[in-house]
Amino acid sequence: MNLDTPLWFARQNIHVFPYRPDDNKPYGNCTHCSPTLRGTNTPNPDYVLHDPRKCRCIANGGRCHGLHAATTNPDTIRIWHKETPDANWGANCGRSNIVAIDLDAHGHEPPQDGVFIRGETIDPAGINDGLDVFAALCELRGRCLPWIEHNTLTVLTKSGGLQAWFRVPYGYEWRGGDSVRAGFGWQADFKAGDQSVTLPGTVVPKGTYRALGDSRTIAPLPRWLRTELERLGRWVDPNPRPRHVAPPETPKDLSRYTATALERELADLASAQPGALHESVLTCSYSIGQLVGAGLIGQDDAHQAITAAAAQAGVSPDERKAQSTIRDGLNAGMRSPRQIGELV
Repeated sequence: MNLDTPLWFARQNIHVFPYRPDDNKPYGNCTHCSPTLRGTNTPNPDYVLHDPRKCRCIANGGRCHGLHAATTNPDTIRIWHKETPDANWGANCGRSNIVAIDLDAHGHEPPQDGVFIRGETIDPAGINDGLDVFAALCELRGRCLPWIEHNTLTVLTKSGGLQAWFRVPYGYEWRGGDSVRAGFGWQADFKAGDQSVTLPGTVVPKGTYRALGDSRTIAPLPRWLRTELERLGRWVDPNPRPRHVAPPETPKDLSRYTATALERELADLASAQPGALHESVLTCSYSIGQLVGAGLIGQDDAHQAITAAAAQAGVSPDERKAQSTIRDGLNAGMRSPRQIGELV
């Protein structure tokens, strides 16, 4: 892989580490970090028991323990690339504060118990892979496919599946799921926490990981997906509080679609948890900014509505940081206008 790719991700505060060439698995550990002798199950007499996150090899710029060695340091990345120029690259989800919807298209037999989505019953007709499962989940929730609505980095995987990347708040507990019992459903998982995702440009024998479309930004995780992960036990809110708040007012004379979309975003912001207020204000502003960009609502009306909803969540209307966040979110959303024809 070209050195420019991991360096670009590092500049986006994505912690990266090298994979073996022609693979999406990390390199093996050094002698002191390997519990067994390489290629065997024989105990390694030179192994020193230690916490990978506190490994001295990593502190000295080594790449032991795979994703635990992930870094944004450009000098370290250049050294690793020079040592193994043919390496592929991955990213540490937890350290980078990202999660990725991970949808497979393996062509496996459908689940024998008939459960395609955890906790839900759906018609199995037309369900062939994880993309179909997730599309069915979006339909159940009345939502658009999130990588279309929010214009985020999306990667086509070696199996013909898809990974959509999203940013999440720092300091929360996120746990990835890699089975129908832990993810969204059959072939519909997600990566988070102590897991890794593969950078686009990675080449393996079964195919190439390729970025889909032109988006190279990583959007905030939509609130409905955060709620979905909470339902699945994959996200823990460190500061829970009651969500009984009055519905925020919205500007009048809007189309039915715009009013519904706006009310939904404002209600989510008004009931945001204290530990996620900044992220919630930014996400709400970005989503409503897409409506502004599409000419569905005026920018001033949108700003006032977001300010009022944020106030219900405990954010002072006079707070400079909040007002700046609203402006930034609106401007970012306006650059990616909502495409009504893309709604599902």
